[in-house]
Parts: sequence; C-alpha cells; structure tokens
Amino acid sequence: MLAYELNGYLLTSNGKNKMEESKTKLTEMQFTILDGMADDYEDVEQLYLYANREPEEVETGVQFPRMLIQVRFPLREVVDEIANMLRQGIISVQYTNDEQVAPLQPINFSALHHYWFGATDAGTRAWIAHRTATERGTQ
Repeated sequence: MLAYELNGYLLTSNGKNKMEESKTKLTEMQFTILDGMADDYEDVEQLYLYANREPEEVETGVQFPRMLIQVRFPLREVVDEIANMLRQGIISVQYTNDEQVAPLQPINFSALHHYWFGATDAGTRAWIAHRTATERGTQ
C-alpha cells in the first residue's frame, strides 16, 4: 500500500490506483492491536502479549533485552476490542486453528482464540494515519 500526504491529509492507494483518506479514528488499544499485526497475522495471545509488552534493559547474558508484561490492556478488553474491530471491518480473520469449532465463515465470536487476524485495507489506512498523526503530534 502506498501512502501520500496532500494538503495535510494522508492518502493511501487502495491497490486500484484510487487514493482514499482514512476516516477511521483509532483508540489507543485499536492502534496497538493493528501495530501488533503490522508485519504478520496474529492470534489473540500474541496480540495480548504485544499490547502489554514493555522492553526492559536487563543484563541477561543474551543480545536481546528481556520483555516484561505490564498489563495496560486486560485480556478480556483485548478480546472484546478484537471482536469490535472485526465488526467494524478494521481487521479480518485470516486463518483458523480448528475449522470445526471456529470456521472462517461465519465467524464464531465465542471462539476468537482459535483465529489469526490481519488488518483490512481500511485498518491499514487507519493505522498509517494514526501513526503519522502521532509522529506529527496532532493525534
């Protein structure tokens, strides 16, 4: 997806050579969930861990810093927000761990822990717009 700025608006290509402005305003949790799936599809567990990660510089004898979990977003709130974002069309189901319990269509909202999610085009546009606004200090 390509992104351009024009007269203070962030425009993104929808893959059909048509530029669109994101009209979706994201909450901090929605942005964090989308940020967690920016490079790959993720499940509930990975999104929860990502939303609550806090890098800590501790001498561990390895090259990478240890990650601590600081609960900013409780699990139930992350799960509820994933369901909300699915209904809003910001994210979509990409895979299931169990087609019997959690079919791809229709989505079984009581089995969200079996699914892997990814951003939709609208979600990606909103994520880019939010990140750009935050970097500019206008969010």
